[in-house]
Amino acid sequence: LLLSVTCSAPQNYPLYIRSVPTENELKFHYTVHTSLDVMDEKISAMGKALVDQRELYVGLLYPTEDYKLY
Repeated sequence: LLLSVTCSAPQNYPLYIRSVPTENELKFHYTVHTSLDVMDEKISAMGKALVDQRELYVGLLYPTEDYKLY
């Protein structure tokens, strides 16, 4: 079940966030920013190897009590 979709810029900030239902929208904004931090850490840890391999899928970012974030 998909509850939120986010598009982010190459500079690692969200360009578009859409969540359904909308009453949890602030919670998803926090979750998106946390996910972007996790992605930034993964990219930094991989260093140049990630860019060189052009790996676009980083997998499971982290699970929460309610959601799994990819």
